[in-house]
Amino acid sequence: MKTPLPLYHIIYHSLASGTGMTPAALTDLLRQARTYNQTHRLTGLLLYAADTQEFVQVLEGPQHEVQSLYAKIARDPRHKHVFVLHEGQEEARMFPDWRMGFAPAAAHDLHSVTGYLPLVSEPAHLRPPGLAVHAPAQLRRFLGDFARPLATDE
Repeated sequence: MKTPLPLYHIIYHSLASGTGMTPAALTDLLRQARTYNQTHRLTGLLLYAADTQEFVQVLEGPQHEVQSLYAKIARDPRHKHVFVLHEGQEEARMFPDWRMGFAPAAAHDLHSVTGYLPLVSEPAHLRPPGLAVHAPAQLRRFLGDFARPLATDE
C-alpha cells in the first residue's frame, strides 16, 4: 500500500506584468492550469482583480509538485512582485474539487482578504507595500469564505 504524499499549499500574491490579462488570455491561462493541475494532482483557486491587475492564488497538493509549479510561476514574465503569503503542510485541501477554481475580484475584495488583517511577525522589507501577512488559519478561512460562492472550475 502506498503512503500518501504530504499535502502542501502555497498562497501567493502577484501583479500582472504589462497591461494585465485580457479575458482571452485569462481563459487560456485557466485552461492550461486546469490541465496541468489535473495531471499533477494539484487543486487550488485563482482570484484576479482586473482593476489593479492583482492575482491571489492557492496551490495545493504534493509538496514537490506545489513547489515546482510555484517556482515556474515566480519566473513567469506574466507576473511581477510575486510574494508568498503563506505556505506549509496541511491535513486537508481547501478546494478539493477544483483543478483551479477562478473568481474575478475587485481590488477591495483582495485587500479585504489579504491586506487588512492583524500582522504576524514578518520583516516589513520582505512584504510588498500595503500587503499584510496573516495567521494561516485566518487567511485560509477568508479565502475559502470569499471564493466558494463565486468561483467556478469550468
